Amino acid sequence: MASFEQLFAIGERFDAFVGRGLPAEIAAVQTVQRKLAEPGALSEITRQRLHAVQGRYHLLVVGEMWCPDCQINVTVMDFLQRLQPRVDLAVISKGRAEDDLQERLGLERILIPLVAVLDERFTLVGRFIERPQDVIAGGDAMKPDYRAGKYLESTVLDLLAIFESAEGRAGN
Repeated sequence: MASFEQLFAIGERFDAFVGRGLPAEIAAVQTVQRKLAEPGALSEITRQRLHAVQGRYHLLVVGEMWCPDCQINVTVMDFLQRLQPRVDLAVISKGRAEDDLQERLGLERILIPLVAVLDERFTLVGRFIERPQDVIAGGDAMKPDYRAGKYLESTVLDLLAIFESAEGRAGN
């Protein structure tokens, strides 16, 4: 079984991942990128929290370009890594994750995107599965707004909570 570090090393960078998509899938990513570029896409408080991240984090992303949740959330994670250079990401396939991560993470099945949040030593400090917690808690009623890009900041907030929790543990 490959280590987290080995999986990260063989993972694709975001642009290569997107480049394998069909035109409609790439267009969906570009729509999310445009929304993220709009003023106020992230609140000033969220930006401050993101800039305050002290640790180094690796996002080992399990994703497929055909997946609408990946088109949204992996694009947000790319935006996050561009704002905070202490965070980077690599994308592996769902098949690779089923072989190398499913049992290790104690999952019945791999829902994508699945993100293993790793610290600088490639130790697992948290995970993000499929959608932000706000959207999961809201159920199906939230799906139209989520698909329309109204919960992009929620993905960043979920990851920030993982980073801040890891830093809190490290500081104790």
